[in-house]
Amino acid sequence: MAGIAFSGVGKIVEIAFKIKEAVKTVKHNEEECRDMERYVSRVTAVIKCLDDDTMETMKGEAMRGALEDLAVSLERAFELVTECQRKDIIRRFFGAGAMAKELHRVQNDISRKLQLGDFATNVQTTIMVTNIQSASASAPPPPRPQPVTIDGFRQFSFYELKAATNDFSLENKIGTGGSSTIYKGILQEGQVVAIKEHSYNFLSEENRIYDAINISIKLNHENIVKPLGYCHEVIMVLKLDIFDKYVEDKDQHFCFVEEYMPNGSMEDIINGSQLIDWSSRFKIIQGIAQGLHYLHEERVIHMDIKPSNILLDCDMNPRICDFGVAIKLGRGVDKTTHDSLVGTPTYMAREYLTRGHISRKCDVYAFGLTLLETIHSMRISEEHAAPSASLPQYKPGIPGLVTWVIKELIMFFTSTYPRGINLLVTHILLLFRLMMLGKLYGWSCSIRYVVTHLS
Repeated sequence: MAGIAFSGVGKIVEIAFKIKEAVKTVKHNEEECRDMERYVSRVTAVIKCLDDDTMETMKGEAMRGALEDLAVSLERAFELVTECQRKDIIRRFFGAGAMAKELHRVQNDISRKLQLGDFATNVQTTIMVTNIQSASASAPPPPRPQPVTIDGFRQFSFYELKAATNDFSLENKIGTGGSSTIYKGILQEGQVVAIKEHSYNFLSEENRIYDAINISIKLNHENIVKPLGYCHEVIMVLKLDIFDKYVEDKDQHFCFVEEYMPNGSMEDIINGSQLIDWSSRFKIIQGIAQGLHYLHEERVIHMDIKPSNILLDCDMNPRICDFGVAIKLGRGVDKTTHDSLVGTPTYMAREYLTRGHISRKCDVYAFGLTLLETIHSMRISEEHAAPSASLPQYKPGIPGLVTWVIKELIMFFTSTYPRGINLLVTHILLLFRLMMLGKLYGWSCSIRYVVTHLS
């Protein structure tokens, strides 16, 4: 049976070669003929990848019938291309438009027969023929590659991550970003992880994403989310375009895998989804400052510090995450300049917004705003909650709270962040200005309004 099958393959290859030669001398419908030749070449490349084992394991009649049907359509394609070589005949029997439609019909016929053939799902390449309009069944997964691990950071297969997230189901979705969706996943060995699936055109962002990976995998701190691995797979496919033509395309999958943080983010606390006392909040603030101090010692500027990028582990310890726009400064370099803005505008320092200047101060400014939001949200939550014994004793109103926070910050920063004392003074001034706004507006204004007046 294998001999019969290979005989069919040989016939298909022979017809494809004839089509390729005939296209060189066509006088009409050149574009359609060239499209046909390119498509037939791709189909032939797929068929030629069938090996002896594949032939032996498939039913002889089904295999022979599929190849013969495909050969008939290819012969019809060759006839049409040949007719396009003959100027007098094509004028007599076809107009250019009618010939284009017939070539397109035959091309679709070839595609359908390729899909119907039993051999189509056994081709030993990464090329898959996909009909977007009618395909409903997923292609069988390829053999699972052996994972590659470097210092605890490993490469995952896309099918492994699909299994971990129940095919990226809505039930596993835990968040979204500007260019990604985040899922909770359980790996085969039982480890719970967070999987970030990028949804944009990966090619336009490839360099930036790999820069972020190179930064994050070198970080090791208790207040930084630990990266565990990534997945990047490219699959060549044939798809129908808007003109109902099959075109070669790429399906790209890029996912980033990191530790799963079960207690949400600082944003949940600020929005009131989680109610915690001030001592717990201040512990979180300390952890954020320690994480930032570590990053800055490593010459890394996060560039997107904000409550939603501060995750909380099982012990409510803060973990800084999302290094998608982070920048690594060179040795001896304290600042740089970028023409394009990255990050979240609300948390951008003025010198970066107006002049593109980037330094450690950008992170400290964003940290200050996160701190102010934390204090502001606590004031609001206190109005709806019973007094807590763990709250510090301060005079009624925001001024007393601010005074207490300033004392705690001075003690903490002077002991753990001596280089940031000038920035600490800036924060103290911001807090006092915030206190004055509290007197003026009774804390009825939003944090955005406060930020406007702090500028």
